[in-house]
Amino acid sequence: MSVNVHEVPLPQAIGLVSPRVFGIFSIVAVCLYALYRWLLPKPIPGIPYNQKATTMLFGDAPDMVREVSVTGELRVWCAKQVKKLNSPICQVFIVPFSKPWILLADFREARDILTRRKEFDKSSFLINGMAPMGDFHGIYKTGEAFKANRQLIQDLMTSTFLNNLVGPAAHAKGLELIKLFETKMRLAKGRPFSVKSDFEYASLDVMLSFAFSNNWIKTAIGPQLELLSRMNPSEIPDASPDEPLTLPKAPVDDFLMAIYEAPEVVEKLINAPAPKITLWWWKKQAWYKKIFDVKDRVLREQVAIAIENYRGGRVESGIEHMLMREEARAEKQGRLPNFQSNVLVDEIFGDIIGGHHTTSGAMMWLVKYLTDHPAVQTKLRAKLHEALPLALEENRLPTFEELRWAKIPYMEAIIEEMLRLNAVTVTREALCDTQILGHHIPKGTQVFLVSNGPGFLSPSMPIDDSLRSETSRAAKIRATWDETQDLTVFDPERWLVYKTDENGVETVEFDGAAGPQLVFGLGPRACWGRRLAHMEMRTIISMLVWHFELLPTPQALSSYSGLEGIARVPQMCYIRPKKL
Repeated sequence: MSVNVHEVPLPQAIGLVSPRVFGIFSIVAVCLYALYRWLLPKPIPGIPYNQKATTMLFGDAPDMVREVSVTGELRVWCAKQVKKLNSPICQVFIVPFSKPWILLADFREARDILTRRKEFDKSSFLINGMAPMGDFHGIYKTGEAFKANRQLIQDLMTSTFLNNLVGPAAHAKGLELIKLFETKMRLAKGRPFSVKSDFEYASLDVMLSFAFSNNWIKTAIGPQLELLSRMNPSEIPDASPDEPLTLPKAPVDDFLMAIYEAPEVVEKLINAPAPKITLWWWKKQAWYKKIFDVKDRVLREQVAIAIENYRGGRVESGIEHMLMREEARAEKQGRLPNFQSNVLVDEIFGDIIGGHHTTSGAMMWLVKYLTDHPAVQTKLRAKLHEALPLALEENRLPTFEELRWAKIPYMEAIIEEMLRLNAVTVTREALCDTQILGHHIPKGTQVFLVSNGPGFLSPSMPIDDSLRSETSRAAKIRATWDETQDLTVFDPERWLVYKTDENGVETVEFDGAAGPQLVFGLGPRACWGRRLAHMEMRTIISMLVWHFELLPTPQALSSYSGLEGIARVPQMCYIRPKKL
């Protein structure tokens, strides 16, 4: 007679199971529970954290993913954790079965980590995510390979190179951008239109000039101008004055598309749960091969052209300067120069991507702030006219040489304030067991320097000086601005110092160290292309403000929501320009 255990009371049903089987099940259950407990997030003692997160295998990750999927910004979520835990240092559990991430929201300590503490370096998870970039200097920790690559490109940030090649290229691209905007205005008939892609195209073309000079003739803006110039306003359907005009885009060269797509690959890989396995799989996919095959083919063609030019006595483009530096280095080391090295190809590609993506986004933010702050826009235009009287008298745009020598502190302040408000989080990794603000930080821990929280966009949190590192306590403390003001407001005046001499004449100076700023990083790993980016922004924005008045756009088109990647860029950028 069979027994149905479902009809038997639990104590009797248990009795029907042999003690051996019951014992095995008990051991397995205990082991599984022990494994579950062992896999739960393990907080670093003494550092505040969300206690609920330590009861879940995936810790804070689900909460973070939910918010970032909506906002597109990790930095916003990080700043919220600092505020919620009410501590300048806290920990979050993002990567399952791994060490917690440390969030640090204190400029003084962040500056110390970046500039003086050698026990912190580039994060491994960023290095793994940047693997598709090959031998680009940004993928290395601060060792011999990093220094060797930086040495190879050291001539490309000199005043001579920037003023002779990049500045004139930026000015020429500013003229094309003005022509493109005027073409769009003709079609828009007073309606706003997006310029997001236009700034991306302009910055990309500048970086192509930086890398190849006139060895490369295909542009991103050119096809857009050609396409839109053929359009007639009668082809545009009537609409309300505030409805944005949507215009077609011309396709660009495959190499330019590779420059667009490569950083997207990097950003996705950084966020992948298993980046090395993910990259192994991607390399087998046709879409991945197309991006990097095009990159390798075009750049090797450009290197070949540069070698011919260099041997013929011409040193003008970025690659040609790198060849000159490689030959000088080879001679010093007693070897033949290696002009076929992957370093040449990967380094210049990485520089093009970095300069294009970051600077285009910065110019978009500048246009948005100037549009929404007409008093700032008007004052900037007046300062440009004051600094460049001959161009004003002759009713023309200033030349690059005029812009280069013009001293316009108000422009510097506008740029610095825009950068302050849109800095992304800087990340470092502890190379050994160490301390931050008196707390033990194990080797391998990722430290996120939050630059949109306390001390940056809200008042600093109080910290006992005895908890700071020895180098932090010994460092000179610069006077800070008034943190009782609303630090989330765009206010260029924060960066200006007004002085009156003995004759009562007032002067104004730009002070780049007036307040906390991490947008370009600090120390040996600070952004290499900062001078280039600044020159490009200063040149093109000056030309646009000189030539156009940026009229208000509808609120629905004026969002300050951003997307984080290599840099923070606006999700939308619309203008309604009026020719002056």
